[in-house]
Amino acid sequence: MALLVFIPYRLGTATLVFTCCMLITGLHANSSSSGSSSSNVIASSNQHAGSGMMDTFASSGTAAAAGPRFQNQLPSDVTFTPDRGFTIECPVWGQPTPQITWLTSKERLGSSAAGSGIWNPVESSSTSAPSTATSTATTNNLITLSPNGSLTLHTFRPEQFRPDVHAATYRCLAANFIGRILSTPVRVRAVILPPFEVNVENPRVRRGSTAVFRCSVPDSVRDYVTVTSWIQDNRYDIFLTSSQDGRHVMLANGDLHVLSARQGDENHLYHCRVLVQPNGQTMTSSTAGRIILSQETMTKMAPVIVESVNRIRVWRGQDAVLPCVFHGYPPPKVKWYKSQTIQYGNLLLPLVASAATQEHRGGVLGLGRHRLVGGTLLIASVVAEDQGRYICSVNNSMGLVESRTELVFRDKLQVRIVESSNVVVVAAAASAAQHIQVVDAETSVTITCHFSGSPRPVVSWLKDGQRYLVGNSGRVSSSSGDDGYTDMVQLSISSVQREDEGIYQCLASNDEGDWAQASAQLAIGAFPPHLKETFSRQVLHPGSSVSLKCLASGTPLPHFTWTLDGFPLSPVSERYFLGQQQQTGHDDLVVAHLNITHVRVEDGGNYKCAAENRVGRVEHSANLHIYGAPYVRRMSTVVGVGGKRLELPCPVAGYPIEAITWEKDGRRLPLNGRQRLQFNGSLTIDPLDKSSDAGLYSCEARGQNGLSARQSLQLNILDAPHIMAMSDSAVLNAGERLALQCAVVKGGLPLSVSWSKDGQAIAPTTATTGPATATTTTSVRLVNEFTATLTIESLTGQHGGWYVCRAANEGGRAESAVHVVVQVPPFWVNQQPPADTVQTVSGHSVELKCHVHGVPTPQVIWSFTRDKTADKYTTLFANTNRTLLANQSLVISPVDVSDAGYYQCEASNGVGNNINALMALQVHAPPEVHLNQDYMAVRRGSLTGTVLKCSIRGDPPLNIHWRKDSVPLDPTQSRVVTRAQPATGSHPSSSSLHPTLLTSELSVTNAAVADEGLYECAASNMHGEDSDAVFLQVQDVPQPPLDVRVASAAGRRIQLEWKPPAADGGNPLQEFIIFYQSPGGDVRQERIMASQFSGSIGNLQPATVYQVYMTASNALGQSQPSLGLTVTTDEEAPEGPPLQVGASSVHARGFTLSWAPPAHQLQHGIIQSYLVTIDSGRMLNRTVLPSSSNEYTMAGLRPNTNYHAYVQAVNNQGSGPASPSVSVKTSEAPPEEPPLNVACVSLNSQSLQITWQPPPADYRNGLLRGYRIFYEPLSELLYLSSPDQSDLQTGSSQTTTELTVFLSGLQKFANYSIQVLAFTGAGDGVKSQPLTCTTEEDIPEMPTRLKIVQSGPDSLTISWLPHPRPTSRVTHFTVYSKEIERGQDVNPQKWTAANSGPSAGRLEIRNLRPRRAVFYFQAAAVSSQAGEGPRSSTVSFTFNPTNKIVAAVVSIGSGYLVARGSRLILPCTALGDTPLQISWLQDGRQLSDWLNLNPLKLGEQIQQPWIQQRPHDPDDPDDPDDENATAGLIQVLTNGSLSIGQLSHNGGGNYTCQARNRHGQDQVDYWLTVVTPPAAPQLRFAASNWSSVTLQWASGSPSTDQSNRTRVSAARHYVIKYRPREAARWAQIMLPATWRSVPVGDLNCGTEYEFVLVASSRVGNSSSSNVVTAKTKGSPPEYLAADARHSDLTLTPTSCTVDLVRWQDRGCPIQQFIFRFRLATDSAGEWIIAGAESPPQQTFLLAGLIPGRDYAVRVTALNAAGSAQRDYSVRTPPLMDSHSKSDVHGGSLAPLFSDPRVAVPMAVSSLAIVLTIVTLLLRYRYRSGTDYLRPDSHPQTVGNANVRTYADGGDTPEDGNSSTLSACQKRPPPMDCSGRLSDYAPDQVSPYAVFPSLTSSGGKSQFSSSRRMKTFVVDGSKDSLSVEMSNYAPPAPSMIRRMHQQQAEEEPMYDYIAPCATASGPNPSGPNPSGRSNKLTSNPQSVFVPIIPARSTWNQQQQMYRQQHGPNQSSPHYHGDWNNQETLALSQRL
Repeated sequence: MALLVFIPYRLGTATLVFTCCMLITGLHANSSSSGSSSSNVIASSNQHAGSGMMDTFASSGTAAAAGPRFQNQLPSDVTFTPDRGFTIECPVWGQPTPQITWLTSKERLGSSAAGSGIWNPVESSSTSAPSTATSTATTNNLITLSPNGSLTLHTFRPEQFRPDVHAATYRCLAANFIGRILSTPVRVRAVILPPFEVNVENPRVRRGSTAVFRCSVPDSVRDYVTVTSWIQDNRYDIFLTSSQDGRHVMLANGDLHVLSARQGDENHLYHCRVLVQPNGQTMTSSTAGRIILSQETMTKMAPVIVESVNRIRVWRGQDAVLPCVFHGYPPPKVKWYKSQTIQYGNLLLPLVASAATQEHRGGVLGLGRHRLVGGTLLIASVVAEDQGRYICSVNNSMGLVESRTELVFRDKLQVRIVESSNVVVVAAAASAAQHIQVVDAETSVTITCHFSGSPRPVVSWLKDGQRYLVGNSGRVSSSSGDDGYTDMVQLSISSVQREDEGIYQCLASNDEGDWAQASAQLAIGAFPPHLKETFSRQVLHPGSSVSLKCLASGTPLPHFTWTLDGFPLSPVSERYFLGQQQQTGHDDLVVAHLNITHVRVEDGGNYKCAAENRVGRVEHSANLHIYGAPYVRRMSTVVGVGGKRLELPCPVAGYPIEAITWEKDGRRLPLNGRQRLQFNGSLTIDPLDKSSDAGLYSCEARGQNGLSARQSLQLNILDAPHIMAMSDSAVLNAGERLALQCAVVKGGLPLSVSWSKDGQAIAPTTATTGPATATTTTSVRLVNEFTATLTIESLTGQHGGWYVCRAANEGGRAESAVHVVVQVPPFWVNQQPPADTVQTVSGHSVELKCHVHGVPTPQVIWSFTRDKTADKYTTLFANTNRTLLANQSLVISPVDVSDAGYYQCEASNGVGNNINALMALQVHAPPEVHLNQDYMAVRRGSLTGTVLKCSIRGDPPLNIHWRKDSVPLDPTQSRVVTRAQPATGSHPSSSSLHPTLLTSELSVTNAAVADEGLYECAASNMHGEDSDAVFLQVQDVPQPPLDVRVASAAGRRIQLEWKPPAADGGNPLQEFIIFYQSPGGDVRQERIMASQFSGSIGNLQPATVYQVYMTASNALGQSQPSLGLTVTTDEEAPEGPPLQVGASSVHARGFTLSWAPPAHQLQHGIIQSYLVTIDSGRMLNRTVLPSSSNEYTMAGLRPNTNYHAYVQAVNNQGSGPASPSVSVKTSEAPPEEPPLNVACVSLNSQSLQITWQPPPADYRNGLLRGYRIFYEPLSELLYLSSPDQSDLQTGSSQTTTELTVFLSGLQKFANYSIQVLAFTGAGDGVKSQPLTCTTEEDIPEMPTRLKIVQSGPDSLTISWLPHPRPTSRVTHFTVYSKEIERGQDVNPQKWTAANSGPSAGRLEIRNLRPRRAVFYFQAAAVSSQAGEGPRSSTVSFTFNPTNKIVAAVVSIGSGYLVARGSRLILPCTALGDTPLQISWLQDGRQLSDWLNLNPLKLGEQIQQPWIQQRPHDPDDPDDPDDENATAGLIQVLTNGSLSIGQLSHNGGGNYTCQARNRHGQDQVDYWLTVVTPPAAPQLRFAASNWSSVTLQWASGSPSTDQSNRTRVSAARHYVIKYRPREAARWAQIMLPATWRSVPVGDLNCGTEYEFVLVASSRVGNSSSSNVVTAKTKGSPPEYLAADARHSDLTLTPTSCTVDLVRWQDRGCPIQQFIFRFRLATDSAGEWIIAGAESPPQQTFLLAGLIPGRDYAVRVTALNAAGSAQRDYSVRTPPLMDSHSKSDVHGGSLAPLFSDPRVAVPMAVSSLAIVLTIVTLLLRYRYRSGTDYLRPDSHPQTVGNANVRTYADGGDTPEDGNSSTLSACQKRPPPMDCSGRLSDYAPDQVSPYAVFPSLTSSGGKSQFSSSRRMKTFVVDGSKDSLSVEMSNYAPPAPSMIRRMHQQQAEEEPMYDYIAPCATASGPNPSGPNPSGRSNKLTSNPQSVFVPIIPARSTWNQQQQMYRQQHGPNQSSPHYHGDWNNQETLALSQRL
């Protein structure tokens, strides 16, 4: 690869350019010793450049400069993982060292993106400036830009992922003063790989077919995972295209093909090994794949291609795998073809793999790299010629199918630049392998870019990193082509300018995302001269001096010449001085001078300076006029060219000149229109005529005084040459002679005459040396000066072409051309006739070559004969298998045996004799194998057997062998016999080759199942291989049906589904038979047609266990029985209601309901629970109770409300009819809602009127007895006040029976908080929301303190403090003053002072009289509403006029309450003479040095302290917690004020500001009391339950402070925080300040929690209390053993059913059962997990066991508190007992085949009829027996799943009462999570709601394991919100409240809320807003219906708390006995 970089470099006064040239081929760079950096060696093919350019670029040894150049290509793609990072290098070199900048873009780049798009500099951080290569490496969390130019992407966390950094495209830009280059794009992708597994699927194939294994990975990582190999049986590695046995092929996409699947392959395991590209990790699949052989019957079918690819991409040198996997019977044959485009269309070339390697032998397409393995084509070491379309053709006797695969050849993209042939290339030092291309300005240059690669790239040009626009300027163009080896693009620049200097890049990219680049530097070596400064026209008197100056630039330095009127001036003369020198300070400027000291008249004329170097010339002329007589210089002879234009100047001097005239031969000109006199006196003749214009011409000049001057010249005219016409063309034959004569018939001497051929000159010589060519065999003889003859003695084809004669003299040039055509008879190319014999194989393609040349082009005719001695040949024409190519070759594809014979090609063109060649084509016969049939059947055990006959034809020797299922059979067995038969024909082209016909027989006797399979007869010879197959089927009875399973089961019917048998025994199936038996019953059967794969058995008994199995039948008999099933029919819903329903113990919130079970004959199964319904007419309550319950205490009902209650019995199939209803009315309770429309009116400054309306009638809960009004003043949080004022003010209350009340004696102009509640005889109700009311304004209070100081010789300053408790809005203050003289008040005055602005709080009185006087002052506040208030007390001051002003402090001190952590500024405004100093002290301790103040420059000051309160937060690290916090934030401001940034706990006390000057001092004192948050409370554990923990606490004991420096604020409320012990985030609840205990509910059962408590006040939160750890009740599950008569297991020969009803949850619902088993003999082996039940079921079926084996079974139960397990030892019955039920130790039933009874006994039929009649009667009675609205007694059922839902436990049996809430009576059908309608009516309980049994004690229901009943209710409000529920979710208070806000006129609504299950456990994202847990059972097959308990007696406290703290506050859920507030989630199997 060659890289040219073109760089200009100038150093000092010389130009230095080095070029290092690295040529591709044929050129060599000569260099000197590498140790010498100063020597420069010319490496150029341009000898014509001469020494001038070499001198230009010579240097004295200075180091070369070079532009940037990339040493290596950057990667196209970079993929990395966050934990690894990546560094991208920018390998660039240059002199000086280039600066590197990285650019990035988020745009997707196409192949034409080149330099386009938006690229931004890369920044080390999002806010930093772009980094450069010269700066110090800056590193942040994402990117580092290093000084060496590398870009590092750091490791990062997934949440730090940024698309603009980690999914972007980067480019490296390198620049120095020479230019810039841009790298190819680097696409960066940071891949965050999730954890994943690699698996292998099991392919199912027929025998003999190809099995395809695939490596399965998740879609999210598929793009980053590459399959590297496969592992067979953990021993053998299989790599790409490798095969150890010829049957295993791995494809490029990672698939593994196992060819010819056969018996035994299913025993092999296959793992795949993958490479994870981003992190380089190698993984092996976690599962192994295994071939599954299909046992389908071999029926005839056309071939089907099941695996192929449309396109594959293969890199050069890699192996290509073209899959073609197919099925079909008989076994298809496969052939591959390659489509080749020829002259007349596409040609299909067969690709046939052979055992012998054939490389272009005998015209056969090269097959050495092609190998056929099964149907897959392998191509080794792919080259460009392999690209194209391949066709896989598969056929058998049933049809043909094809697939097409496009092979795309991929080759590495390469780019290189080579220099053009018209430039000079100078090599730099050997160590700097840089190329610099130098050209001269105004010349042209071509940069050639060679590129290669596949797919073909798109090429664009960059200049200095920017896209180069070609064609816009007209000087730049681009062209493309090829040099026979590579493609190339040329960039041509004509008339090179200075702006063309720089670095050019050739950038190539293709559609595959490949990029490559090469760069070249272009430097301009020489610039043409350019005049910078010139002289102008001048008029002088004789004797004057003159200096003419010209300044020019150019490289190399130009040289000046001077002329006067066109005559050169000699460099040396006495009359003038000529000189030139280089301009000082400029290396490319030259100045030239012409100086004349004393000018004469003859010195006048036109002066011209001309600057010239080797690349150009520039000139300038101007006239110099000298006063004097005319003077004409002497003129020489002039030679003109006839027919051209000529101008004759008249060189005149003198000034002024009046006229210039011309004469010829004494006659004045002009004489005709061709002659013209110009303005400057010149004569122009156009055109010249030799006959009339030649002669003597005179020029005369006349001046003003009549003087004149005259001179003459001789004009000679020369004619241009003219050649005598010759013939345009000559047609001759080879061997003849040629003579051409070129005669110049016109033109002056001397003449130059020459000949050339096709642009190549022919030297005038007859001598020839070396090999003969068209020019060396040609003779040119010059006859005379105007004649040249060209002769050729013997013409050949090389002599044809264009011959041109050229003649030239001084007058011009002429030429004449002759086209010579030499006719040549046909001849063989390279003198090599075609081969005599061509051999090929039948089915291949062959090319018969006949390559001839001649002029004109010969025509070729092909003919054919089978007999060499035949007299007549048959002419051949193109047909379906014969194609005539453009090179006259004949292609036969495919070749058949009939194509063998003799082929003759004859060429003729009408010149000379025809030529011909005879070729013998020999076609060899590969084996052809045929079996007499493709399918045979034999009965198993048949003694007659069968014979398989195979016929083989082909060239000997033939190798014959048999295979069964791809396994070779032993040929020595007696069952295989091979014999030969006579041949049927011979090859006409070769009598020695005769096809042989052989017969091979294979006999099969006493057929067994193992003999069934695919038998192949295969034959091979040296020309190929062939085989044919027959499937031998051994017929037998069918195998049993597969995968028999229960599709659905109901109470009286079972629906079965199955799959057909694996084999039908070779005969069609006739029917399926289902056998079933109940315990103690007869065996019955049901027959199903063979075309059906499902059936049902009916008339079954509900809740009964049946043993079921099946058989399949064909004409030969029945199969073995299938695996047995144990099926239990479903129960049916009860048909009778509960009895003896009654109510007792009625109170305000509930009552007790009792009942008795339904009649036993109407229960229809085991009663699992009771559904108690409470109906108020507007809301509907439902409660589910265990089956052992006979009474239920209803709680949480509406007080003073009428209710109707009824009970329904529930079993696994649903609920029965409702009992007769019972009517009950509850007693009174406190109101649940506050009074409505609370409002207030301000009557005066101390009175308010409060009005309201009663609470809603539905929430009064009885007769209202009165109202209570609570009110308290609202003060600002720690406003400025005196130290004795408290931060907490208590409120008051009043009681009334009216709807209005008057409040008096209130504070003036103050805000009050108002709340109202109603009460009944049962107690107080809920307070209303706080209402803020404000009393009216009153007259302002008087200021508290006044202070007067002398502020100047004639001025006083008065300051005051406003009243701390404002009673109105003060607008300004009024100050009154008076003087006392002789006991009398004199001079009273009044001033007004603003209440805001810089002078607020003080007043300065000026211009006092200069005498001693006593003044008295008072101040009063003024309000715009109430007027002026009372005046303050009088303060006197004695004024003494003096110029010595004592230091005084105007600010007035006081005491203040300030919250800890606040920011405040204490003012200290001081007055007095300067220097005036102040200092601050705290409790006598000096806080600062003395500060100098200038009272005139203090600016704006404050008079009163400024305090910014900040509530304390102990969790805030910025809060001050120590005594040093305040000191660290105290500073004295420039105006004297003291700033405290954060006030600490120890920051209280006395603060003093002292002011002093030389006359005295003054001070002001402030007292600060720091208010701190409450002390941390003391928390302790009180009690716990299954889902709650009760806590108690005491408030913290504050420390006393007798010094009044600190004060502890009172708590306003408490916040309790809790979390599971291992959790990270806290949930919290806000509690009233009066509470000292609370139950925290909604906790997980059996879980340990942490609790802390925080007290909150106006100034912040206290520190957290001590951490309390408590655990909710609940234990791991427990198994309650039954007596010996009962067993948990029901066994069949292949299964075991486990009964789970004896497992107890012990308070925490069981979440999952896990079932494991293993053989009892394998005690050390691992357990096999058979399954898991979540949610738990009543039973579990463990299937897949082996009859008659001992097993160990382990059942593990899990709940939130832990797990427990139970082990069983069982033995499955033998197969003959497969239809019996037994326990672990029980016996077995007799086989069904031995039972002769198949009909159902009459007793069973009678019983079924009686039960049907009873059911109908009960149904009719229920429907007509009552008018009361009741739920449907016949609920719908879904499926047969039995889902157990476990209740949670309680503390004591008394805790078992469950409370309920109301729901609406009328509801739309419920919906599940998917939006589908539920299968249960709104008033039904799920038939799968199963509850544990209860034991009766004392007439009350008790849970046997401390478990309690559950209630579920759905909110009926229209704005019902989704509620997150759990197995122990307490009710949300917002939901409790909403359910009682229904108006009487509204139609009740019912919302079913069924959130789908999520992962169990605490909410990972932290507590939800309501403080509830999100724990749900983690079963994706369950739907959870929220079940919400009703209100308890604690609800009114809930409402009061919500009114006090806002509706959005999370409040405690329980207060008191809250166990009735738990909930239950019913789980329903989808």
